[in-house]
Amino acid sequence: MAHSSRFRRELWRKLFHASGLLIVFLYSIVLVNFGQRAALLTLTALLLVLLEIEYVRLEYELRLPGLVEKLLRRHEKDRVTGTIWIVVACIISFSVFDFPIAFLSFFFVIFGDMFASIFGILFGGMKLFRGKTLVGFLAGLSVNILSGAFLLGSEPLVFLSMAVTASVVELLTSKLDDNFTVPLFSGFVGQAVVYVQQFLG
Repeated sequence: MAHSSRFRRELWRKLFHASGLLIVFLYSIVLVNFGQRAALLTLTALLLVLLEIEYVRLEYELRLPGLVEKLLRRHEKDRVTGTIWIVVACIISFSVFDFPIAFLSFFFVIFGDMFASIFGILFGGMKLFRGKTLVGFLAGLSVNILSGAFLLGSEPLVFLSMAVTASVVELLTSKLDDNFTVPLFSGFVGQAVVYVQQFLG
């Protein structure tokens, strides 16, 4: 029963987490219509609004609406939530990396992490690091590779290196927020591979 309850809670959390893609799509829409500066300014405005909300929540210890409150992890009760870190990572990634690489890195954050958590809870098995399982790691890696093949199929070395990096970083991230670490590390590796290929080519 507890296992089933944990699975349902995690599933709702990950579905809510998937709304982070809306931030990426928001950036993309503004980018196409108004350019990169306007798109980055839009994300910065969104970040400031979210920071104000977090300030009020944390400083005045306000409770969020019931469902949203339940979706928070224990450490997010008295610290900023993952949404802040997604927006910050978005701003950095789209400022520094090529668009396809930045875009793919957020698919890893959303879908790779989602499948790693769900499969880890459902099938458990051998633990790799701080409660994270081999099954979860392999599920996340598989989804990351499939996402890379779908979005960046013409550059297998780029998306494979990014997929492996994202999965390893997600596995090892505990104290930091993987909404921040996964896109930055995977994006950096992907961009570095692009530059090496260009240099050697």
